Amino acid sequence: MRLSRRQLFAAAGVTALAGGITSSGLAVALAEPEDKPVRTWSGEIQVAEWEQYYLGLDGGAHQKALSALDIAHRDGVRADEQYLMVQVESVRRAALEFGDHAAADVLRARFALDSPSMLGRGLKLVLGRDGLEQRYLDDPGLQLRYIGYRRKFADLVLPMPAAVRRALA
Repeated sequence: MRLSRRQLFAAAGVTALAGGITSSGLAVALAEPEDKPVRTWSGEIQVAEWEQYYLGLDGGAHQKALSALDIAHRDGVRADEQYLMVQVESVRRAALEFGDHAAADVLRARFALDSPSMLGRGLKLVLGRDGLEQRYLDDPGLQLRYIGYRRKFADLVLPMPAAVRRALA
């Protein structure tokens, strides 16, 4: 048998009065949880932290995001000022609106999101191995190896999975 909210609050109020608890306090505790966001997208991310996840398999989305945020990138690839701080919400927008893989991955790392790693997908495609994400971030030799093998994938655009977009929404 399913009780209506009115019946539930009435029953809770009677029980609460018998137990010495006010009915309004219990009603608030028993109310359905509000749809509050699980995480708040606040804070700042350094451009260097963001760009360490950049592989160049997003079809120019990273550069479009930099342009939209008025971040200079004279070489046409990476930001000129690596120490610049960017609002987390702007980085999130870069991932959702432009499809910037690096933005999705830096947010995944910062907020421990349960979503596929775009860095991992790109490294698997180019180098043929899983589980290289953390090593790639720390190992300049592996980064150079990636650059060497990446040439034949230069025109490829890796689509961002729906799971990544859901995690960022």
